[in-house]
Amino acid sequence: MLSLVMSGAMLAAGFTHPTPAPPADLPAALYRERRERVLKALEGCVAVLASQGEVNGITEDYRQDGDFFWLTGINEPGAWLLLSPKSPFNKVTLYLKPRDPEAERWTGPREAISPELIERFAVDKVRRGSPEGALAGIGAHQDCVTVIAPATLGKEERNDAELALRFASRFGLRVVFKRGVLADLRAAHSPEELARMERAIAITRAGHEAVAKAVVPGVSERDVQTQLEYAFYAAGATGLSYPSIVGSGPNGAVLHWDKNSRLLKDGDLVVVDAAAEYGRYAADITRTYPVSGRFTPEQAQVYRAVYQAQEDIFAAIKPGVSMAQLQHVAEESLRRAGFLADFIHGFGHFVGLDVHDAGDYEKPLPVGAVITVEPGVYLPAKGFGVRIEDEVLITPGGYRLLSPEFPRKLEDVEAWVQHSRH
Repeated sequence: MLSLVMSGAMLAAGFTHPTPAPPADLPAALYRERRERVLKALEGCVAVLASQGEVNGITEDYRQDGDFFWLTGINEPGAWLLLSPKSPFNKVTLYLKPRDPEAERWTGPREAISPELIERFAVDKVRRGSPEGALAGIGAHQDCVTVIAPATLGKEERNDAELALRFASRFGLRVVFKRGVLADLRAAHSPEELARMERAIAITRAGHEAVAKAVVPGVSERDVQTQLEYAFYAAGATGLSYPSIVGSGPNGAVLHWDKNSRLLKDGDLVVVDAAAEYGRYAADITRTYPVSGRFTPEQAQVYRAVYQAQEDIFAAIKPGVSMAQLQHVAEESLRRAGFLADFIHGFGHFVGLDVHDAGDYEKPLPVGAVITVEPGVYLPAKGFGVRIEDEVLITPGGYRLLSPEFPRKLEDVEAWVQHSRH
């Protein structure tokens, strides 16, 4: 009887079909294999990693940092991972947040430590609390400790660095800084990861289809945002990759416009940078839409320059090329078109567990990496901007476009908008 009532309520609210079920967890063996690669990279040194960040309120969502999630699949605060390559039995110990019966009345019960829990996480041991006591017990048998640090020197150190350095000082251990070790390992994606990323892109296509219908004079940027995000979730999105950007007219010349408050006008261009997340994996797509259904000659000139920059970058993508080299290609293309001064950002970035994911911009791109290609030209004095953004997978022979279902050529975008309204 309940299901019949719910079905009637869903139909009354305009739902014609149920939202697809969320994806199952990735297999535990995948996380075990990742940790084995990290253990090898530690070269015998012990290392600790911690969850990043805390939940400030009872109902606030928690989002694990990409490194810890990549190693464990665990999305909760207060967790630690102790990696001991030289240990004969417990090379990987997972520490979970201590149980709190009072808090669990608000947030739900937490499982007891059990062999089933160890099997689920594919680790050697599961404990609760901090690894500090275990470190004291193994300190006399270690000669070095690794601090797994951010790849970029300017970034703040992880919150587990303090414990690692204190452990090293107490036992007189050699400290080894491994900068970028996780970024290097995470840059090339497994088939399981790519499947989720491609699903996120397919869901994102549904949202941009809604945008093509919605960009009409008189509606607000917020109206467009609402339509595209509704389409994301109806198609099975498990979240947004980032806050949706809908910039019309002069707002399209603002790189990260986030107010989404202006009313669309005939003759506007609308830059829509918005994408769905699926099973924690991000997509990142941008399209520029003409509200009238057609680009003006001036708008078309800029759009074609941005499109050509994309084409030039695509032509240069191959294994062994770096993001820094591709940035140079993008700049030279827009220099030839006369718009270099109006290209104010990098041509692209890595995508994965986060929309701006791990990867080294100076090193050669590995096979399996996914990057965006998103040149843009921004003309605030003219009252518009243009950005086109797609995702590509680095392959042994070059690249594969992951977003081919999105119209990209000027004439195709015009046709998309015009046909969507009929």
